[in-house]
Amino acid sequence: QDSAAIFAVDSEAHEMVPMQTVGSEANRASMIDLARRITSGGGGIFVYTGLKSGWKALQTSRAGTRHLILLADAADAEQPGDGPGADYQSLLEEATRGGATVSVIALGTEHDKDAAFLRDVAHRGKGRIFFTDRPVDLPGVFTAETLAVTRNAFISGQVPARATGQWQEVSELPMDWIPLVDGYNL
Repeated sequence: QDSAAIFAVDSEAHEMVPMQTVGSEANRASMIDLARRITSGGGGIFVYTGLKSGWKALQTSRAGTRHLILLADAADAEQPGDGPGADYQSLLEEATRGGATVSVIALGTEHDKDAAFLRDVAHRGKGRIFFTDRPVDLPGVFTAETLAVTRNAFISGQVPARATGQWQEVSELPMDWIPLVDGYNL
């Protein structure tokens, strides 16, 4: 049910995945494949350009929760704006007035030269900031942030239920399981 768009940003934003509903497993796999093809082209991350493109994509979404996650290098994030009246502070003010929030995942540490700038982006975007200097941690950080923002703690509506796990270690008899539940706590 979720929608997503993915941009790779250097000195400009490159739309890798246009805003779309994740939907089927095949579409999800395609989106993941496109995201995994993103490579570093060198140079800094133009933050204003990335935020501007992300906000523009979010404005096309009908989703109730609009959240932008900015992945940036804490030692090489630049471009607070691209001219008079076009600064990240004004852009984030517009986005939050429009119902969006912005979090930052910073590759590096809180002591890197652009950490304060990225912290300010998250603060003004009414989101969170995460620092990690371990690229292997990025998928987990993205997952945790996405789940925290996009999911309610309680999902209501009828959901099919089935027994999973190692029931056979407890009993040889088949488990008599209820076919539907009226919701669950995520």
